[in-house]
Amino acid sequence: MRATKLNLSILLFFTMSISACVLHGSAQKKREAQESQKKEWVDYWPAIVEVKGKLGVKTFFGPPNFGENPKTDAKERSWILSLDKPINVRAKDETDPISGPSVDNVRELQLVLHEPRRELIGKKVIIKGTLFHAHTGHHHTDVLMDVQSISLVVSN
Repeated sequence: MRATKLNLSILLFFTMSISACVLHGSAQKKREAQESQKKEWVDYWPAIVEVKGKLGVKTFFGPPNFGENPKTDAKERSWILSLDKPINVRAKDETDPISGPSVDNVRELQLVLHEPRRELIGKKVIIKGTLFHAHTGHHHTDVLMDVQSISLVVSN
């Protein structure tokens, strides 16, 4: 009799624990869905996208081994925009290597700048351009932007 009560208590404890985990997981998924809805959805090329953030330059390892042998690998400096607000990038075709796959919660973009803008490093900027997905070893963020225009954010 005593063992049966103990087994029932253990079973009840596990049932309640599993229920709490399921409820917590549902609440977490709901929060993530709400967060995703708050983020801006943008499209890959040919759509022109406008984003705002802080302009910087980061150094990454390059050829021949892209970081596997730091002593001999080249160093590549890349323009990076740290976004003020994360974005979600939507693919029209998930299998296309340049305009797909979709990427959620993008916080940084590697920029393809046709004219260096050193005077803007460390400053808040607004950038317009087209987005594409990383497809070579020289691409250091999942999503990159081919920049059409860049301007300083004017503070009030």
